[in-house]
Amino acid sequence: MGSRQTCPAQHVPRTPKNAPHCPPGLEKTVTTPDLLNLLSSSRLQIVEFIKRQGTVTVEETAAALGFGETTVRQHFDHLQKKELLTRQSVPDGPGRPTLRYRLTPAGQQLFPSQDAALFGKMLDFLVLQGYPALIDDFFRQMWRERREELSERLEEAGANTLEERLEVVEAFLAEQGFVPEVTVEEDVVTIRECNCPFSEAVRATRLPCRLEAQFLEQALQRDLKRVGYMPEGHPACVYEFQAASSEDDEDLNQV
Repeated sequence: MGSRQTCPAQHVPRTPKNAPHCPPGLEKTVTTPDLLNLLSSSRLQIVEFIKRQGTVTVEETAAALGFGETTVRQHFDHLQKKELLTRQSVPDGPGRPTLRYRLTPAGQQLFPSQDAALFGKMLDFLVLQGYPALIDDFFRQMWRERREELSERLEEAGANTLEERLEVVEAFLAEQGFVPEVTVEEDVVTIRECNCPFSEAVRATRLPCRLEAQFLEQALQRDLKRVGYMPEGHPACVYEFQAASSEDDEDLNQV
């Protein structure tokens, strides 16, 4: 059996090792510059208006907020590019349909939510009622579905080398809210997760953490070592592994 194709660690293009990691507080609150700009501009008024109305037109928004229609269209275009706003053509009698805009799920998340706290309380309740196994079954199923989704993405991307697999995995973790950073120094690859999207769940069970480690090992085809753990007070969850696989080492020794 031939050795698995990998790339030398120094050839994996990632954030430099000396780049800043996980600014203080980022592990608790993730706010991008784009969102800061959004919340400090007239776009905030537009987003709040859409939130109150459900769906709006350019004309309705301009009239309600006192903006010009051209200005509103520019803001709508910006919000759509940021995937915070979506539009739909709605029939409105004879003639051309009306374009109505609504917030996307990402746009809805700009507003305060008690979902995480409520989820944590629900898990605590299940534990107190004697159903910890039910919680475990839930997370095992969740990570099983994530493994299947990532496997499909890796296959679609034709990701065979370590470099290619890292790119797909990093993008997947970013979508899931982990705020990942991948760095390489010599032959050691480091994955830092600066945010925990399951912080409330981890208070009830550490199973998501174990399943996540297995998830990464399967996706990257490497044995990982966890050297940083947020539940134990570290600013990030950190995994390290050797870029060269054991199969590669065996093949090199036989040459």
